Amino acid sequence: MRLDTGAEALQLATSPVILISACGLLLLSMTNRLGRAIDRAHVLIREQNDRNIEQIAIIVKRARYIRTAILFTTICILLNSILVLALFISVHLAVNIAGLVVLLFSFGLISLTTALMSFMKDIFSALRALDIEIQHASPPLADAVGQT
Repeated sequence: MRLDTGAEALQLATSPVILISACGLLLLSMTNRLGRAIDRAHVLIREQNDRNIEQIAIIVKRARYIRTAILFTTICILLNSILVLALFISVHLAVNIAGLVVLLFSFGLISLTTALMSFMKDIFSALRALDIEIQHASPPLADAVGQT
């Protein structure tokens, strides 16, 4: 891939830059979820009883899923930042970087996919924790939401 003008580099860099912006929003959401999980774990640890131990175990698992999601989202941002930099360097040095572009963008998308799968695991774990809480609640509450 040989780019002759800075305008071509700007056109090619649009997708990675949009992806970086989207990942930034995902990171914001993920860090908020991590903070809430950690705060909830602190409360449960202070009120520690047999029922809370199961909840704490789920929260620890959730925090690990979120940590993994944050890691892979950050890797995606890093790879796409390197991609944008490589595109502009290729214009300046007039070198063929087609293979590098494909590699960086592909690994960035794989990283993002991994992050989203881990993020979904966190969401499913949070719902599992809610189910446990409802099961231990008073019978009218469990009946109202369909739990037995």
